[in-house]
Amino acid sequence: MQDREKAFIRALIQSGATEGIGDDGVLIARDCAGYVVASDAFFEDVHFKRAWGSLEAIVEKCFAVNLSDIYAMNAIPSFCLLTLALPNGFKEVGRLANVIGKCALKHRIKIIGGDTIAGEKLHFSLTILGKRQGRILTRKGIKKGDILGYISPNSVLTHCKTQAFGGNIKALKTALRFHKNSKIQSNTRFAKPILYPKMLLRLNGIARVGMDISDGIFMELSRLSRLNHLGFKITKYKGEWLYSPEEYQMLYAIPKMRLKKMKNLAKQYRHAFIPFAQAVCGRFMESKRNWHA
Repeated sequence: MQDREKAFIRALIQSGATEGIGDDGVLIARDCAGYVVASDAFFEDVHFKRAWGSLEAIVEKCFAVNLSDIYAMNAIPSFCLLTLALPNGFKEVGRLANVIGKCALKHRIKIIGGDTIAGEKLHFSLTILGKRQGRILTRKGIKKGDILGYISPNSVLTHCKTQAFGGNIKALKTALRFHKNSKIQSNTRFAKPILYPKMLLRLNGIARVGMDISDGIFMELSRLSRLNHLGFKITKYKGEWLYSPEEYQMLYAIPKMRLKKMKNLAKQYRHAFIPFAQAVCGRFMESKRNWHA
């Protein structure tokens, strides 16, 4: 699927009918009142299984996945378009609507439209509009010598053990092997990613480039390499953290001179900024496939 996705996006861009593709979202107005728009799908048996958790858990993760894109570009979510496919025989329509409404209110988002259709499985598609907060943070602009790092909690007050970066690959493998038809541990980052928007909006101001990590760092680096025409030298021992998917933590590129400032600010929010690579001449190529493939 990943190769087909790349081919489709590449061909669509070549058609001349696109703008802004390649970032977590796109800025649709270039003045101070502009909005960032991001859209993501969350499909049953592709991104989740019904047996893995309650409707509340599924909806919360669906929103988190989309909100992460908005925060990653330095914006605050305000409005949402919701497209929903309901399976035939689905008997919890009223409850699902209530769960979605409560989740939107929790995140201070107004649902302003969308579509509802019948389908074979439960599918969500959210398009979120976020109000820009100063400079928009994109994936392009890395310079040779820049330090790349990711964010991870480092305190029990930030659910360190269950929310720490790099654990999702193990959680996913366990879910696929042992929990195909049963619930998975609900307090893991894979089941329930927790976002820290106040921290992210401050860290965004230090970074030169940023993006949320959805497919694993090894794939995100390949995307950044193509966009910035640079390679990356891994400076941290390679482990599962490099391939862990659906983290929805931030990957930042910063000038070397801002490293101490980045670490100190993350520490104020009981998180750690962990450097793992440096931008160099060349190209970075992924060596593993997306787990969705």
